[in-house]
Amino acid sequence: MKIHYAVLDPTKNITLLVKTPVERALQPRLAAALLQQEPEGEQVGFIEPSDTGRARLQMMGGEFCGNAAMSLAVLLCRRDGKAETDIPLEVSGADSLVNCHITWVDGCYLGTVDMPLPEKVEQVALPLGGKEIVFPSVVLPGIRHLVVPAGLLTSSEAENVIRVWGGSFSQEAVGLLLYDQAAGRIDPLVYVKSTDTAVWERGCGSGSAAVGALRAWQAGCNQCVTVRQPGGTIAVSCLLQGGVFTSLTITGTVKILHRKTVELTL
Repeated sequence: MKIHYAVLDPTKNITLLVKTPVERALQPRLAAALLQQEPEGEQVGFIEPSDTGRARLQMMGGEFCGNAAMSLAVLLCRRDGKAETDIPLEVSGADSLVNCHITWVDGCYLGTVDMPLPEKVEQVALPLGGKEIVFPSVVLPGIRHLVVPAGLLTSSEAENVIRVWGGSFSQEAVGLLLYDQAAGRIDPLVYVKSTDTAVWERGCGSGSAAVGALRAWQAGCNQCVTVRQPGGTIAVSCLLQGGVFTSLTITGTVKILHRKTVELTL
């Protein structure tokens, strides 16, 4: 099967977007094969037609991904030949259209994505070292993020527990964010059940949004935060009204790296 795809860099969260039509049932297997082809790749999305938006983005595990949505919007902006535009998209995990505002600035694209609002913020108890530890958790459509103090787990310990913890929840994807609040930094590990992949992402859009939502929930007021991560920074704006989330956006940069074709047997 000949697969055409693009490789993009949203805050070093290297994203593969497949242009070739692929049946949903085959997408997880194809995503795993493409990630083997592209060692730098961290996630795969599939571009599908949409009746309501410019296109539909179907992620490899059916999860929502802000960075991948931003990347698809950049491809469409480039196709349109525009320096600035708004791109409405259907995205897996989101119940309504997701708007992406794209601007060409100094050799790369700057994107702002209207993220789906958090479904809940709660404390969860999870097993660790023979006892239960309580962590904050932010549930976004299709993905749950666990916010863990940075010094509590080593990278290898996080990799060992993510599948166990992920199995406790119904979401298709689970993020474990090692969070250093004083430094404003996360190291995000994202586990996708359908592909059984756990990847340390260099820039995590939904993880950044989760931190912004958690900070707003804890403070009980609007928050604008910059979330540092291995690939750079993502800006988050979260608005609350009467204790209810009313807006959540992320802003980051995107570069188009390559357009490729590969022959794969599934």
